[in-house]
Amino acid sequence: MPSIDLPSVNRSANILLELAGTLQAGRPEPALTARAGRPYAHGDVEATMREFAGFAADQYQDAVALLAALSMRLQETAAAYAATDEGVRQTLDGFLAGTEYHPAPGTE
Repeated sequence: MPSIDLPSVNRSANILLELAGTLQAGRPEPALTARAGRPYAHGDVEATMREFAGFAADQYQDAVALLAALSMRLQETAAAYAATDEGVRQTLDGFLAGTEYHPAPGTE
């Protein structure tokens, strides 16, 4: 029966959460797009840069949220797997402890 390494799954969930935190801490600074504004660049360039920066910031936040959500889901899945595995173990232990082997008649 295949099994999973729960500590490894939990470490993976923690790594995803740490990555999300690191990305959030190092998020791009929207004020940097001001360098593409007047008098350094044409107004169309400035508008395009601001639009792109807004889109990029949204995508960045989505990526951070996705990593955090994946981490939480992985932790929940690991906990559910552990609970199910323990329940099956207890059921099987109870079955094995509460039954007796009786050979079929004539095979003794």
